[in-house]
Formats: sequence, structure tokens, C-alpha cells
Amino acid sequence: MKKILALCLALCMLFALCACGSTSASDSSAQTGDGSQYQRLSIDMSCNGQSDTANDCIGANLFKKYIEEQSGGAITVTVYNNDQLAGGDMTKGLELVMDGTVQMDIHSTSIISRIDNRLMVSCLPWTFADYQSAEDAFFGQGGEFVSSVLAEHGLTYLGALHNGFKCMTSSKTLIKSPADLVGQKIRTPGGDLWNGFWSAMGASPQAMSWAEVYTAMQQGTIDGHDNSPSTINSANVQEVQKYITVSNHTYEAFTWSANTSWFEGLDANTQELIRSCAKQACLDANNLIEVSMEEILTTWENNGFNEVYRLSPGEIEVFKEAVAGVTEKYATEYGEEACSAFGITA
Repeated sequence: MKKILALCLALCMLFALCACGSTSASDSSAQTGDGSQYQRLSIDMSCNGQSDTANDCIGANLFKKYIEEQSGGAITVTVYNNDQLAGGDMTKGLELVMDGTVQMDIHSTSIISRIDNRLMVSCLPWTFADYQSAEDAFFGQGGEFVSSVLAEHGLTYLGALHNGFKCMTSSKTLIKSPADLVGQKIRTPGGDLWNGFWSAMGASPQAMSWAEVYTAMQQGTIDGHDNSPSTINSANVQEVQKYITVSNHTYEAFTWSANTSWFEGLDANTQELIRSCAKQACLDANNLIEVSMEEILTTWENNGFNEVYRLSPGEIEVFKEAVAGVTEKYATEYGEEACSAFGITA
């Protein structure tokens, strides 16, 4: 019931969003209706989602709504989606918050791990049983680890929201076992973990930028890929990938960070408000996202074109065994501290 109420509240708030903001923080303060003092400032926030329906944009827009209301207008936020300040380059987008060009940033684990490979630990196969366990980790011991790593690179961790559990897709056949992947050309975002993962099941991993994927699928350059239902749906990949397997083989988060030099220059009240609004935006966005994921899967199951297959626990065990060596190898590489933070036995 609490999640339903939170979902309704978050939906109402999303409908009321409006855009405003500029680029710099000042030392002036404003008094809100409850007598609290917050610095008067504008926040530039960068994220990668292409529209307001993208998961990271949902969180960013909720944050904008919450903090502008709770600061009494003293704080304004401008959300730059699609990494528009970085020309669409996700890695460059991350660099912009690191060098202070923007104050806040939301990017996926696969992107932030480029500053420290240990952050990929949360993407190890079948680490989380469900969305709640993932959320608990990123707002618990796992989040503390992420915070410590980001701090080494001049970033302050403010929370994480769901990018989602990934499905396997194919234009060739429904994937029910590792044997179904043999010989298939599977797109990856790059990285040794995913090269090892797909290779262990006999597939041929193909590193490719996301912008190229749809056309490559149309032309048969690749046979399949993996992604969360929301990402697949937003890019209409289901139109060129008939077969979709709900494998939940990896979970990826969107990590929320702020430039530390900027953040620590704010007064204590303003810092606390930012932390509070960011956390609430993450939790409320997660409720919205969880509901939307299942709605998307149901739509595909009933659209007359796609074939959706949900792996059983027993079938998942077969996949786990196939990639056990890869999981062990990278758990060891990421280290005991990283694994322990996310409840993984290295």
C-alpha cells in the first residue's frame, strides 16, 4: 500500500513539472515558509535519457520538483537530458561533473565504472534477487562503497535509481538455455566482464555504441543484445527483435553524484536539503520504474509480434553454472571490499 501511495504521489508531481534555472551558485540565502535558510542557487544537472520518460530523467525531474518547492524557490534546477552539454557523449558527460562544468550528474554503472572498474561489481551476474534488494544495497553498505570510490575522484554520492534488470533479446530464436546463444552475435557496450559473459555461453560479443544498435539489428550485423525493458522500449528495439527472454541476469543502476568542491562549498542546511530531495527522488522514481517495467513486458506479451519467455529458477541455475568461472574471475578482480559491500562472496 505504501508503494502504491508513493507511486500516485510521484505521478501527480511529475504532471506538475516546469523548467527553469541557470548555471551558478551564489552565497546569498533565502528564507522559506518554515523559517529554514537555504542558499539561493541554480543547479545544472546532466543525464543521458533521451526524454522525460527515461528512468534517469524521471529521477532528475522529481528532484527538480521537490527541491524547488521545499526551498521556497531559493534553489532552481535545469535538467539537461541526452547528455546534450557533452554532445551526446556519456563519458564526456561524466567528465563535466568531475571538472565542475555541471554541478550534478546521473549516469549508469557502465559509465561511472570507467573512472574505477571496481564499481562494476554490482553488475556481476545475478547479484540481486529483485528490485528491493538492489535498492537496499545502494542505500546501504553498497552505497557506502560507491560513495568512498567516487570521493577519490572528486564526486559526492547522492543515491541511485533503477536502470533495471536486463533481458536478452534475439532476432533468431527464443533464448531458453545457453545453447540457444551459440554462434549468435550479441552487442555489448564493451568491457571485459561482458565479453567473458557472452563468450562463456558460445556467443560472439560485439562491442558497439548504443546509437548504432537499431540499424545494426535491422541489417543483421548483430543478432541480439541485452537491456532493461524500459531501454528496449524507448528505442523500439522490440520492433526488430522478436524474441525477448526475461533473464534478469544483471542489474544496472543510475548513480547520482555531485561535484564535491561545489557541494562542500554549500552551507549545511542546503547540503542536507539536496541529499534529502535526491534520496526521495530516487525512491519515488524507483516505484514508478518498477511498475512501468512490468507494464512494458505485458504489452510485449500481448502485441501479437513479440515472444516473451520468463526463465524459471531452474533454468537460471543452468545459466549461472555456464558463467560461474567468469563471475568468479571478476569478483576476484574487483576485490573483497567491493564484493562484501554488495553481499557477493569473492
